[in-house]
Amino acid sequence: METRSFKKLGFAPSLLGLGCMRFPQKDGKIDLEETQRLVDACVAGGINYFDTAYVYGDGDSENAVRRTLVERYPREQFHVADKLPIWMLPNGHTPEELMATSLQRLGVDYFDLYLLHNLNKEHWKICQQKKLIPFLFAQKEKGVVRHAGFSFHDTPELLEEILKAADWDFVQLQINYYDWETAQRAREQYELVAARGIPCIIMEPVRGGALASPHPNAVSLLQSAAPDASPASWALRFAGSLPGAACVLSGMSTMKQVEENLRLFGCFQPLSEAEKGTLRQAVSILESLPLIPCTGCNYCKDCPKAVRISNAFDAYNSCLRFDKLPELNKRIQGLHMEDCIECGKCERHCPQHIAIPKELKRVLACAESAV
Repeated sequence: METRSFKKLGFAPSLLGLGCMRFPQKDGKIDLEETQRLVDACVAGGINYFDTAYVYGDGDSENAVRRTLVERYPREQFHVADKLPIWMLPNGHTPEELMATSLQRLGVDYFDLYLLHNLNKEHWKICQQKKLIPFLFAQKEKGVVRHAGFSFHDTPELLEEILKAADWDFVQLQINYYDWETAQRAREQYELVAARGIPCIIMEPVRGGALASPHPNAVSLLQSAAPDASPASWALRFAGSLPGAACVLSGMSTMKQVEENLRLFGCFQPLSEAEKGTLRQAVSILESLPLIPCTGCNYCKDCPKAVRISNAFDAYNSCLRFDKLPELNKRIQGLHMEDCIECGKCERHCPQHIAIPKELKRVLACAESAV
């Protein structure tokens, strides 16, 4: 497993890290037995970076990390990243309470890395009002946090403002070949971080799985260039080829994914210039499709009308990518899309800044017309 050293980090993270948001499920809960198999394979393959959060799986992710990793391996063998859910503070929670809960769930007495979770314009205001940066760095002084950073979902302009606010140890960005030059402006964000010598932790390299199964035209293009390479491997290699990438997080939920990714990063080969050109062609194909840029993070799940937003968007994107729009109407049954009251709560939590009520209407209209 390739590792990369950065001055701001006191350890060399594995280039491939396990994102713990999408652990395997059984009967609607995390399957601990299967998760343990995945974690064991990851550790055996040289992965030492595990990324979780207070809100992942309603806290079950942190508990699962404790059961499958923390309680079973020497503390010096792994590094755990956890996150403070900023949006919960206006509802009466305190950062001390949230941090203490995460420590308890994980069964650790310090975080290797701790992040202000999902900084965007709204959450940055809360961060400033609640003085979270002084709080975070005070915890670092105490040793409760070894490295302080944040995850980010907004514009390069806001990112630059936040970067100037503290001496950050690392930053976590959504970077993939689709977002690189498109509306997410990932390239600009990456370059702002890299120019400061700050290690970049990459999330959503496969864009919530979308780049593992893109439109058949894009798949054909990639297969013609490398018949034995999966679409997901192209996306992961793009992320790992960036010199400022300290770790590429992959939300692996099957042993097949773990085995493929360990092979890929065990003998990592950066993209050639010709391969980068192939990916630019793939982006042109995907840009021509009216996809909804949902990554399936499910931060929109607390809908007052129980609309299953991410399920609806996944159904639409899947049917569009695979030319199966006639199946869309069947796939969205029971998702309560027609109950949306356009309250806007979901939009405030969406890292991709999707106009959710508007897109729900578009999916309903598409499903009706495709029947």
